[in-house]
Amino acid sequence: MKSTDLSPVSASRLSFKSIAPLAFALTNLMMCSAANAPAIAAELPNRSPLLLAQTPAPREVPMPGAYLSAVLQDAYKRTNLPPATLRVNQVKSTTFGNPCVFNFGEVCTNEYNPVEGWDVLVQGNNQTWNYRVDKTGSKIALNPKNVAAIAMPIALQNQILTAAANRAGLPPTNIKITQATAKNFGNACQFNFGEVCTFEYRIEGWEVLVAVRGQTWTYHIDKTGAQIALDPKMGGTSAQLPAAVKTAVMQDAIKWSRSQAIKISAARSQTWGNSCSFGFGKICPMIYQPIAGWEVKVSTDKLNWTYHANQAGTQIVMDRRPMLPAQVADAIAQDILKRNGRAARTEALRFLDVKQQPNRSCVLLGGCRDENNWLAIVSNGQQQWGYQSNERGSRVTPISVSQVVQVNDQAMRDR
Repeated sequence: MKSTDLSPVSASRLSFKSIAPLAFALTNLMMCSAANAPAIAAELPNRSPLLLAQTPAPREVPMPGAYLSAVLQDAYKRTNLPPATLRVNQVKSTTFGNPCVFNFGEVCTNEYNPVEGWDVLVQGNNQTWNYRVDKTGSKIALNPKNVAAIAMPIALQNQILTAAANRAGLPPTNIKITQATAKNFGNACQFNFGEVCTFEYRIEGWEVLVAVRGQTWTYHIDKTGAQIALDPKMGGTSAQLPAAVKTAVMQDAIKWSRSQAIKISAARSQTWGNSCSFGFGKICPMIYQPIAGWEVKVSTDKLNWTYHANQAGTQIVMDRRPMLPAQVADAIAQDILKRNGRAARTEALRFLDVKQQPNRSCVLLGGCRDENNWLAIVSNGQQQWGYQSNERGSRVTPISVSQVVQVNDQAMRDR
């Protein structure tokens, strides 16, 4: 389309004719505004500046009906209450700071890894249960403090009783569950009775106490019954030691001690956090790469020592040298060699026990300082020696084996 340029005169005439009616309209509008101005001005002082600055509240996102049904179904399975008695009392959309917070973790990091979803209250039989559902509906979490009031399902009870009966060699009727507590385990590490674990919450289930032959065993079972774990500190006896593990331990013990009078005095199942703790490491990383296996105590007429073995018996270790600073272990080995000659060759020495003992060292005119002494029992398979060393290995002293044992016994009593 071709544009047309107006001459200055024409433009002036056009503007005058067009603007006149517009000016008249604007004048009327300004007069009306002025008339209303006092009323508007009177209203402004009565309004809070904070209210004027506020943005509209975010719109509440409704929770899909399928998610509500899933929550009610979970509550029905847990409580065994008639479905008609269960109802959703409150649904509130919210954003949880991270997955740990979403899963009702009591100790969580400050990491901001948001989980959008809903906080839900379900009522039934005069009780209230607090659920959380993520926006996809794939994750549903129940507050463990609410779970505690729910009875453990019969199917899970039967699984625990069967597992305990099989381990003890008794009929299930001779086994009794004395207590079952609903629990959220931080992760597979906590579920498997790990001692040092992270705080990320993953496994929901039960902690169960079982009475067996006058003892109490502790089990963990997840809510589906797919995973069962027995506390390795409970109920382990040499009778359950797998044949492969027993053979590997006995072969190593006979080869090292050159004695046929070997016997296994005790054994218990154990799960170590990683290969460092499995190998008697003193300072180990927090990484969780579990090794399940057995702690096996072995003895001869003269010696006692402990093995760690994996489930298959393909890995066994008993030397506690890694617990000592390298300079301390080397200094002790060299002193034994110097005093006993080839009978105590370094490659045959194993540290059967290691203990750290606080010590206060004082020097004339030099003041006092706190340091740790190391105590160890070392053996070549036939003989054993007790040693004490300062923390640098610059001063090693032979002591009796009984002195080291007494220190260990006292430490156990002090725990």
